[in-house]
Amino acid sequence: MDTTHAIGTGEPSAPRSPGKKSVQLVEFTAMHGVRYSVTLGYLKATAIADPELDAACDFRISVREQSGGARAVRELLDSWDEPFAVALTVFFWNRAQSLELARQVKQRWPNCRVVVGGNDVSHQQEALFSEAPWVDVLVHGEGELRFRDLMRRLLADGDLAALPGISHWADGAVVTNPDADRITDLDQVVSPILTPVYSDEEITGSSMIVYETNRGCPYKCAFCYWGGATNSKVRQFDLERIFAELDRLIRLMPTDATLFIADANFGILARDRQIAERIVDLSRRYDKRLIISTNWAKNSNERIVEIASMLHTADLTGAITLSAQSFDTEVLKIANRANIRTDHYRRLLSRFRELDVPTYTDLIWGLPGETYDSYMNGVEEVLTAGGSPVIYPLLLLNNTDYSRESFQDEHQVKTRWMPCDVTNPELVADVVVAHDAMTAEEWARGMEFRVAMTLFQKVLMRCALRVLHATTGVRMVELCRRLWSFLLDDCADPFLRAVARNVAATYQEPTAVDMALLRTVIGDQIVVPEEMHFQALLCRAVTTERATGDLLRAAVDRLCAGLADSGVEVDRVLVDGALTVDLAASTILRASMRKELVEAEFAVPRRGWDLLVSSGDVPSSLDTGGQGGTVRGTVWAPPRWVHYPISVYALSIWHGTGRPLHDLLFALPDPLRVTA
Repeated sequence: MDTTHAIGTGEPSAPRSPGKKSVQLVEFTAMHGVRYSVTLGYLKATAIADPELDAACDFRISVREQSGGARAVRELLDSWDEPFAVALTVFFWNRAQSLELARQVKQRWPNCRVVVGGNDVSHQQEALFSEAPWVDVLVHGEGELRFRDLMRRLLADGDLAALPGISHWADGAVVTNPDADRITDLDQVVSPILTPVYSDEEITGSSMIVYETNRGCPYKCAFCYWGGATNSKVRQFDLERIFAELDRLIRLMPTDATLFIADANFGILARDRQIAERIVDLSRRYDKRLIISTNWAKNSNERIVEIASMLHTADLTGAITLSAQSFDTEVLKIANRANIRTDHYRRLLSRFRELDVPTYTDLIWGLPGETYDSYMNGVEEVLTAGGSPVIYPLLLLNNTDYSRESFQDEHQVKTRWMPCDVTNPELVADVVVAHDAMTAEEWARGMEFRVAMTLFQKVLMRCALRVLHATTGVRMVELCRRLWSFLLDDCADPFLRAVARNVAATYQEPTAVDMALLRTVIGDQIVVPEEMHFQALLCRAVTTERATGDLLRAAVDRLCAGLADSGVEVDRVLVDGALTVDLAASTILRASMRKELVEAEFAVPRRGWDLLVSSGDVPSSLDTGGQGGTVRGTVWAPPRWVHYPISVYALSIWHGTGRPLHDLLFALPDPLRVTA
């Protein structure tokens, strides 16, 4: 064959230059619609900046969606002539697929050099070469300069013994050379955006661009490869280079695409404000509405608030991350993590709320030292402060303190090789399911709880739960737990009961996931096959206005009856009024499902409304400032919601960026007020 395939499209690209050796650079991505790899772009740009390599080799980039499975592997192989070398970037989510492609490359072309790198395999030479003996070379750490130098040696058929930062086969044994120095001058890493690595069409055709303005992390979190393994100073790319790169990217990126700034702590440097200002200016110049996403600095400060507010005002960002991970001091000590103080956390939430900037709070369930009770206390802290918890299981990543055998022995850490999203069998990882402070049964209950909390507190009953909590003192987490029991045992809808029970069964045994049931419930609404239990529950709950009303009224009846049995007095008028806001808000979900825009009305006593405003459950701009009476209003979905698949919106809610009560349009008469 004399053509290769363009990135992720199946379209034939330009034939290989005559006489040049083929070097294939491959990444399997878990992201839908992504055609751009920053890692492979750096490798190619830095390699072709060397005249010798540019003259001798034809470097081709292939970014394929992981969901393509065996078909994606087969298509790649069939599209290549015999390559001189194949290089793959390996993460935990694409490890199996990448190493399988490497195996088949070696099987088909024994003389092809197979090179791998990436944070899942760096410094893991013993395990890697045992698992994949067909790999020829493993590049450790930052790969741009090492890959360039490696290619020079391979072209010359030279000795690899003097090349630092790699492991390789020599005389039938794996040899690991001394470590290479970290790249201190990032100008040595050639820009893939300012060089002819990616065409305009490839940038325009990608739903996400991953981008760096600096490298390194000063923190030492034991669960994270970024700082825990490297403890590196922050090194910066040149600011003028960044401005030039952003100009091309923002000019070419499609509207509603995501620009993910992959810095470890965006906002930690004073110049990050300048970068944000330039993004806003360029977006206006090119009339682009993009989604700017990033890893915000771990200990948020006023600079973060200013940057986030600037981006949010320009309609360029969804929600801002507050990285807590846990609120237990002993857990954080074990994790080498200095955290946001609780009082500072609440002040930050209040400050963001004043500016109407949405936030979500990252928590990790399963951190060593965390008990079920301390975990629930942490979730309660976020909920009562008006935050939005996003809860992840703890994955045991290579090259972290947690992955050390001595650490695991000390804390009796037990893991299971399983999908970290139990409904996505391709996303497999080493998941922590027990340790000396958490049993496997407690882990399963904690994972089950996050589905209940996200379904009821973030979406279906946020307002009713806020009023119940504020007027009775019953904890939010307890209310969510009771609602989950209702869904498991007393809900009238057999499909909702079945899905809820499958959630419980699957966290006990991942192979118990009933995909046929989930697909039956969701039907043709699936766009992204992620967290499908949650998607199924949400889609079923909001299928029709009547179904939603029947479900939520029955749930409130169950909650109030249970609380009354415990001697807790409930202001049912206030709760029912808040529920009308929840019921009205569900119209935005049906807009995504049915592609119809329908108005819905609500009426809530002013005391309840003021509580919802002050807690951030509805926009602060809706503060009526009145006294007594009832607040009445109308809501409807923005017109673009009919083009927003419910599957995508559901996952934005799951991940903390979607907020139905803030995404709606509100009208409050007397006087008429409308807010987006």
